[in-house]
Amino acid sequence: MPTSDVVLSITSIPERIELFLPALGWLAEQTTRPRLTVIWLGEERFSAELREVIAARYTLPEGVELRYRPDLGPQTKLLHALREFPTAPIITGDDDVVYPPFWLEELCAAYLAAPQTIHCFRAHAMRLAADGKLAPYDSWGWLAPGEQGPSQLLFPTGTGGVLYPPGALADEVWDLEAMRRLSPTQDDIWFKAMALLRGTPARKLRTESREFPHIPGSERKMLWSVNAGRNDAQLAAVFGHYGLYERLWKTVDGRR
Repeated sequence: MPTSDVVLSITSIPERIELFLPALGWLAEQTTRPRLTVIWLGEERFSAELREVIAARYTLPEGVELRYRPDLGPQTKLLHALREFPTAPIITGDDDVVYPPFWLEELCAAYLAAPQTIHCFRAHAMRLAADGKLAPYDSWGWLAPGEQGPSQLLFPTGTGGVLYPPGALADEVWDLEAMRRLSPTQDDIWFKAMALLRGTPARKLRTESREFPHIPGSERKMLWSVNAGRNDAQLAAVFGHYGLYERLWKTVDGRR
């Protein structure tokens, strides 16, 4: 199994860690091995007792590390990796999904073919309203059928896995005060906004989005249920704060 230069970055929470770690067998079945897999765990959320239980109960696969760092909400999945591996392409995944054997290899191949682009298996097509703002989230082109990109209007969703090249996001990604105030529970919104600020487009690996199976039982604690009805408010807050609507209209008008 060849080893790539990418770092695989995932986060988990106490409510799901004992479902996630036993299900990591999908990682051994990948046709490409990442340079390193890091599971970031919010140090405030994992007590010393729980850490001892995890260490005693689970043997991690070779090349997988647990790292306890400050909890940054769902953005924990990427932010610590950006800081600790600044020159590496980073693939993010979710702790409630079983990824197929081709997942890492195809993301790595896409990166080698277009190293200045964010790559994903699943994305929505953002839509603009007549008032110059974003149309409601639920009215977007769901899963962007037939649209592959690269495009600034493609909105990657983390559940399918996303590859971020080095330098793909603006430095404002580190404004943790703004992140917690504007987009506290929606990492996809925060990272898309930072890509727009940098001018980095996104591209799906296929014209059709891919859906991957969830770990049985993980649906009891899924972030989408937290974000239901809150996406539009967080989109408006982030995009308004950073003046991103004009950038999107330039894309629509063909003036990149």
